[in-house]
Amino acid sequence: MAALVLGALAGCSDTSGGKADPTAGATHKAAAPVRLPVPDGFATETGWSTSASPEATDIEPGSSGFPLVAVAPKSGLVIQAAADGSRVRAFSLASGKAAWTFTPKALTGVRAGVFVQESKAGEKVVLARQGKTSGSGLSTSRRTTTIDVISANSASKATAAHHLDLAAPDDTATSFTATDSGILAGPMTDGVHEKAVEIDAATGAKRTVQKTSVTVSGCASGSCAVQTSPAFATSQGVVSAFQQQDGCDPWAEDGTPCTYGFQVGDAWTSTNVAPSGMHVGIPLAVTGPYLVAAWHTSDTQTDPPALSDTKKTILAVHDLSTGKIKAQVSCTSADALTLQPGSAQSSTRLSPNGDFLVSGQVGFDLATGRGHCFTSTASTKGIDLTAVADDGTAYGIVHVVDDTGATSLYGRLPIAQDGTDTPEHDSARVSLRSGTAKALPAASEVPLYVASDGHGVFRTRDVVAVYPAS
Repeated sequence: MAALVLGALAGCSDTSGGKADPTAGATHKAAAPVRLPVPDGFATETGWSTSASPEATDIEPGSSGFPLVAVAPKSGLVIQAAADGSRVRAFSLASGKAAWTFTPKALTGVRAGVFVQESKAGEKVVLARQGKTSGSGLSTSRRTTTIDVISANSASKATAAHHLDLAAPDDTATSFTATDSGILAGPMTDGVHEKAVEIDAATGAKRTVQKTSVTVSGCASGSCAVQTSPAFATSQGVVSAFQQQDGCDPWAEDGTPCTYGFQVGDAWTSTNVAPSGMHVGIPLAVTGPYLVAAWHTSDTQTDPPALSDTKKTILAVHDLSTGKIKAQVSCTSADALTLQPGSAQSSTRLSPNGDFLVSGQVGFDLATGRGHCFTSTASTKGIDLTAVADDGTAYGIVHVVDDTGATSLYGRLPIAQDGTDTPEHDSARVSLRSGTAKALPAASEVPLYVASDGHGVFRTRDVVAVYPAS
């Protein structure tokens, strides 16, 4: 079961009536539920809710951004951070009872994100902040990036098991790329870092990872020399992406195709597991014991890989340890969505029982190895999937393309930051067993997590609400 973060979906309802600090106050339980418009199957008259804050955006749309809500599924907790990073609270997912509160050392001008990661030592909550120190006394104020790691099963007044203070140069912006088993912090471009700090939440250890020259086998031209750039961290090591520059035809005409691919730590390389004829492999996300990748034939170097209607793309679920393909499906899209390392991390989820997986606009039945495309065609819109239940029922929002780079990036769930006035979104319910999709009533919110007992977690710009199954 994979831990996850829950971003606030763009266009969500404003039903809280205010923007109060969601972690303020000394109550021991969240409030009675705000009754959001949700799909059939959730009992909105019971459950619980709390006010929420809009999220900050990142200049790099492919990063993990600054989510303020996450779920620790094994611990049965909903985790919520204040927008200014001044407090983190954990609530029982089922009851809304406050489990613990963590108060970090104060910073000013903060952008904060909260993540949940799994380890052999249990689930860890990671509070990642960018801001400035106070500059009190003889100390001058300085920019900093801090990481606080809190055990999910902490006592009521939680303390950080590990605290890291990372240097933050004034001339670069730090992005976080977080999975359920690793986090990287550092400047980022097009889904990769030239140099980043990898943090081990279990031990608090950190190490620098950076672009590296390596030779990989299995390229279209045989072995090829490439430079690998860190994309995201996993339990099997850092996933690094590469693009062949020499010994191939960069214009994809009659010469040897150039190879795009990735390495998963020291475990495996994409060129050794690629589907036949596929020389382009993009690592999109990781969840639990699986890595999701996109595959297609070679593009010209001037064209970023895309899921389009001009060629079929294979979306595959790989065993994270070995690279073996567990499920796959071939899709096209009328929206021409850019495929970028890590771009589908925010929308990639496992069902609690591990039988089903959603990622971007595809869903997989892992028991049968089959997948279903919910991408756009000339007559239908694509669906960005947000959650999947143990029976294979999944939910999603209808994809809307605008003039921002974020909406053209495959697999990225939109967020609503403070001050936006986005229209209500359309949403849908789909079956990963049959591949059928059905539109939900107008303005319906969709869950971003469905627990094994049927509780659904909903996150709008102003509200976090949890409803039991009806």
